[in-house]
Amino acid sequence: MTSDDVLSGHVQEWHSEEGWGVLATPALPDDVWAHYSAVEAEGFRALTAGEAVTFTVERAEQDQFHWRAVRVWPSGPGPLPGGGGDADGPGYSSSLDITFDS
Repeated sequence: MTSDDVLSGHVQEWHSEEGWGVLATPALPDDVWAHYSAVEAEGFRALTAGEAVTFTVERAEQDQFHWRAVRVWPSGPGPLPGGGGDADGPGYSSSLDITFDS
């Protein structure tokens, strides 16, 4: 198993207030520890228990876990390029124009 291998699974638990959770996949014998910084999403990066996810892992000792997530994204069309949104995909955009009086 390398960090380039892409796995499918689900979120077993997520602690938003602490910024970490546990992922499960049938591809590994053990659960996977995940930190919010590995979540590829815009805005507040959090997951929901039961949510389907796709992720990559590395072998590491983190608390009682033997695997740590390197990248995690909600299952769907694929990871967000560079951690950002897809211009052709769903979502929103906003702009702000400020004019100063002279």
